[in-house]
Amino acid sequence: MKQLQTLSVVSPGFFGLNTQESGITLSPNFAQLTDNVVIDKYGRLGSRKGWQMRTDSGVTQLAGASIEFLLEHINADNTAVTLSGGNNKLFKNGADGGTLVDITPSLYTVTANNWKGASLYDHAIVVQQGHEPIIYNEATAPVTQTITDYTGLAQSYGTNFPRDVVAAYGRFWVHDGSTVYWSTDIADLAFPSFSGGTSGFLNIAAVLPNNVDTIIALASHNGFLIIFCERNIVIYQGAENPLGNFSVSDIIAGVGCVARDSVQGTGGDLIFLSDTGVRSLGRLLQEKSLPMRDLTKNVRDDLLKDVIQERINNGDLSNVKSIYSEINAFYLLSFPSTSTVYCLDMRQALEDGSSRVTVWYAYQATSFLRRRDRELMIGKTNGIGRYYGYTDNGVKYRLRYFSHYLDMGAPTTNKILKQISATVIGGSNQSFVIKTNFDYQEAPRSYPFTIVTGDVAEYGVSEYNIAEFSFGVVLDSIKSSVGGSGNTVQIGFEADVNGNELSVQKIDMFVKTGRMS
Repeated sequence: MKQLQTLSVVSPGFFGLNTQESGITLSPNFAQLTDNVVIDKYGRLGSRKGWQMRTDSGVTQLAGASIEFLLEHINADNTAVTLSGGNNKLFKNGADGGTLVDITPSLYTVTANNWKGASLYDHAIVVQQGHEPIIYNEATAPVTQTITDYTGLAQSYGTNFPRDVVAAYGRFWVHDGSTVYWSTDIADLAFPSFSGGTSGFLNIAAVLPNNVDTIIALASHNGFLIIFCERNIVIYQGAENPLGNFSVSDIIAGVGCVARDSVQGTGGDLIFLSDTGVRSLGRLLQEKSLPMRDLTKNVRDDLLKDVIQERINNGDLSNVKSIYSEINAFYLLSFPSTSTVYCLDMRQALEDGSSRVTVWYAYQATSFLRRRDRELMIGKTNGIGRYYGYTDNGVKYRLRYFSHYLDMGAPTTNKILKQISATVIGGSNQSFVIKTNFDYQEAPRSYPFTIVTGDVAEYGVSEYNIAEFSFGVVLDSIKSSVGGSGNTVQIGFEADVNGNELSVQKIDMFVKTGRMS
């Protein structure tokens, strides 16, 4: 009589998704499908957090529209306000929620919500293509004015209004697609104006290959001004004093940025969406010999399909949004027209330098904001939410995971699945369904459970050299007799997340081998 063989998958999905390579040859720690999950700090696949609405009056002000722009502005007295945009209006509200107050300048026509904002020295500037830039200053009345009205000066860009803005090195920087303009600095009486004084501009056409490209985004990094074009990246040194030694440091030809709001600084790095995936720029700036990392190489085809679909649905990639959250250690990239969010874990790269990626489907995120207190805010229909708790504004959501097909090192041997178990952490009194597939038939068998209710110490934290126990976290070892057979087997689970965090530490399969096929 043949004995049962065991296949244990510790930390299932720990390597994230891999939809580029053959499943049989992959580590069982890669996943074929994930939904609404993150890789937590203990290396477990667990539920993402939910969201909670933090503003009121949104139905009145937004009338079913979404918040598509978010910016935290710090006033002179060190108080914070949130500036936002949606329904062709600009709003402000308190740092942690409250009422959306319409601050759109009078006699100012807004026809889109693709704002980008930056805050510096008690001034905020918000810009978007085809609209005159607006300055927000709490000390003035009204608090929002066009930059021409505020400064009383005609601006150097004329009617080629800027479409992007960053605050760096004591001044604002904008571009109109072909020319970069910098404002006067804080010591200049005309601050912040893009005319006269210490302001200036540069047309980068002369330094680009073939003299043709379109500027998409600007960023600052380690004293450099980074100019992301669609097919090239131009790096200027001496940005701290653009009237002095301001010159080209490097040009990276053949790769660029395709979405303005995909650019995020992570402290020592810059991340952006290129036409071949999400890439990292920082290492190239530090060590010339190192190529840019392709962070999404394991999901490249899926990601590029979403890029194409966003272009089809929206006409361009102007609605694509991103955020880097230090406290959550992830980079989020949202495609609003398909309600798809890619989550890149930034704690530790895989051996090939790529990130561990999971995907959230049917997740609306039309803008993001990382506040100075590290709270993550999200643009939602009729208001601003925060990344918080384990319901989506009071509604449960579904967590999903499937492994690749596994052959246990014997691809021609029939495996008869007899028993399966899962070590589940958290999710008190929530439903949990184990699923199995055989030989690529995609006809899963389901085995439903309800996670126990109780106060149990957190499982396995000592494996990660953390000398603490968290009481109130539920541990349940789910076991079930199962059926089915095949040369390859796929395992998965689904669960309703309804108020409690949930993660999976380990899955064990017990199989009896049959004849060779």
